[in-house]
Amino acid sequence: MVDAIAQVSLTGRSVLDLGTGSGILGLYCATRGAKVTASDIDEAAIEHVHRTAEALGLEINLLLSDLFSKISGRFDLILFNPPYLPSARVNDRSVDGGQNGTMLADRFLKELPEHLERRAYALLLLSSVNHPASVRRRHRKLEFSTLVRKSFFFEELQVLRVRLRDDLTV
Repeated sequence: MVDAIAQVSLTGRSVLDLGTGSGILGLYCATRGAKVTASDIDEAAIEHVHRTAEALGLEINLLLSDLFSKISGRFDLILFNPPYLPSARVNDRSVDGGQNGTMLADRFLKELPEHLERRAYALLLLSSVNHPASVRRRHRKLEFSTLVRKSFFFEELQVLRVRLRDDLTV
């Protein structure tokens, strides 16, 4: 994901790091001049990012939120590196993506249009185990392009650029 973000001009742009976890993506964006909001469902993650941002002298708006539930407004760039490993039931929300591994990615994509500025986009990380082509087919109101691919021993990770289709924007 950092490889994809490195390709984007961030100075002065509003960035949402959704499901921030360790905060590495939001912190990286803040060091590059972005106005960052980072959120997570885990209060300990939010506290960790707060301490790290403070130690680095970075200003980040932090919110405790289940995906977009507490997020208002629109952003120039939204980052989401969701839990994507398939599981029969979700036991560890930091890695389990539900039965097909796309439960959270699908929720994210359904709610995404309400939070993007006009002509803005999101970066979404998916694995080949999630069958990215099927995710794309389920979300036809969105346009997808692959920015970065990295192969590992049992999967290929892909960072997808996601935006509203031009023919559907107002």
